Amino acid sequence: MSIQKEQIIQAAITILDHDGLEGVTLRRLAKELNIKAASIYWHIANKDELLDEMANAILKEHFGTFDFENDKRDWAEWLDTVAHELRTAMLAHREGARVVAGAHPDIAHMLPKLWDLTIRVLHNNGFSYSQAIMVTVTVINFTFGSVIEEQASPPLTAMIIPDDQSSIRERFPALAAAMDAMQGEDNDIHFNTSVRIIINGVRAEFEIGT
Repeated sequence: MSIQKEQIIQAAITILDHDGLEGVTLRRLAKELNIKAASIYWHIANKDELLDEMANAILKEHFGTFDFENDKRDWAEWLDTVAHELRTAMLAHREGARVVAGAHPDIAHMLPKLWDLTIRVLHNNGFSYSQAIMVTVTVINFTFGSVIEEQASPPLTAMIIPDDQSSIRERFPALAAAMDAMQGEDNDIHFNTSVRIIINGVRAEFEIGT
């Protein structure tokens, strides 16, 4: 049976969605595709390369038709956009953030395309290149970490300390009050707020106007 590289990658993403990252193995993949492992190795050298290809495919699903040439954008609006679009792309697949965050850019080439566009947007708005790369790394790494936690942890609403846990409430009253204050909020609200904090911090740190 002849197999194409794209079929292998999509089959691996299907396993990811069903069983999570731990379920993605070359042996499992060969079994699902009803082929010998050697057929996979003809296209993909090892699991690390497979994960990089999966990361690129996940990003390409969302950014495949994106305009990477348009770098004449407002920097603050773009930082907000890239953070939210990257989050959406990774949330589309189970443990998508772990796959994308660990990818090597030489294979997952959608990542350097996002970095390069963000740096160009920032530079065109008055940031030096050293400032632009620092801001880019900060926003993208925050997004990686935030979505990894979002996909690995219970919803924030499930983390509220119940009233019957009086010992915890007595030992950590500030934490309990903060958890209570989060009731009714979700991951979208917290992500939106965090991104705004970063953008406002960038504006204050580098004294760049809107």
